[in-house]
Amino acid sequence: MGTTKSHQSRTVPLPRFLAAASAAAVAGRHVDQPVFTMPGGSVMRLSNWRRSAFIPARRRAGLSDRFRVHDLRHTAASLMIQAGYPPKMLQEILCHASITTTLDLYGHLYPGEMDRYAARLMRRPGCLTRPTMRPECGQMTTRLSRMRSDQRAYLRKHERARRDSNPQPSDP
Repeated sequence: MGTTKSHQSRTVPLPRFLAAASAAAVAGRHVDQPVFTMPGGSVMRLSNWRRSAFIPARRRAGLSDRFRVHDLRHTAASLMIQAGYPPKMLQEILCHASITTTLDLYGHLYPGEMDRYAARLMRRPGCLTRPTMRPECGQMTTRLSRMRSDQRAYLRKHERARRDSNPQPSDP
């Protein structure tokens, strides 16, 4: 029914089960025929879909009224990060013009990566896990830990200043 907001095409990976269901849904349809319509067959628009599908589904799921349609995008991005998608791939999927946008929005979900990479560094030949034996290795680990601690402090400080568009169940 038109182009995307950025007027660019997107390639979005789908799990196989969803790709199979999508293929079945388009089988036998003309290329211009909508795949997803409202129950009566009318064109699905955000406003009528939200009213007749999203809001009732949100209620059935017990989600807060603050959970918006756009939060589904954030949830999908968070799940992709948990599945191991690298930031550059996430940028392409979300169609962000810059990796900076992606990292500004989702970088806080990646901090555990530092520990993993520090552990890899500690496993390299000649680098022991005890800093007293190879000080430069221990210094690197300490520096990475301090950076992570600084990130946590920054997030705690600014957490209340901004409203998260994807509230956690424990949020008020």
